[in-house]
Amino acid sequence: MDPDALSRVGIQSFFERTRDLRVVAEAAALGEARIRMEGLPEAAGILIADVPLRDGSGIDIIAEARRREPPLEVIVHCTAVTAHTLRRALALGARGVVLKCSGGDALLAAIACARQGQVYLDPNLGEVIAEALTHPENVERLASDERLLALLARGLTDKDIARVTGKTDAAVSRDVAMLLRRMGVTSRAAAVGEAVRRGLLP
Repeated sequence: MDPDALSRVGIQSFFERTRDLRVVAEAAALGEARIRMEGLPEAAGILIADVPLRDGSGIDIIAEARRREPPLEVIVHCTAVTAHTLRRALALGARGVVLKCSGGDALLAAIACARQGQVYLDPNLGEVIAEALTHPENVERLASDERLLALLARGLTDKDIARVTGKTDAAVSRDVAMLLRRMGVTSRAAAVGEAVRRGLLP
């Protein structure tokens, strides 16, 4: 059994021991989660979004869960999280971010907060929360970086990217070099891999 499956089994087993929680659906991938969400009973109120999923990130389903009628309260459940991912999850409407190492009690605390319309942030996220608060991101640059990463993930060359973006080859080469430096990597493949790890790419 893969680690993600073990995690889902563990969560379900834990919830079965509580009096007022029941797992009504589960999914191993983003596309599967979207299908499952469409068939949820009206009484379903909480979605636990794993990060990452096989074909994306649980972050990518938050907005859809919030638009559902009635809306689902989303709790992000992850092994690790960056300040960027934390900001993004909260901006999209997540009611909580819980680290897997914090155990079931932290999930229960997050669910209790979500039911009251409050936000729960895992106490073990202290440094990440501090970074998110003290180092505001340049939203325009982030959007540009994510677009460039998406193009690199498709295997496009500088010339290809220049044609898509309307920039010169030299400008694209400069943008790529700066992006690699900001991400602390030395190759395009490493940048794409790091972007996936951070939740910037599916």
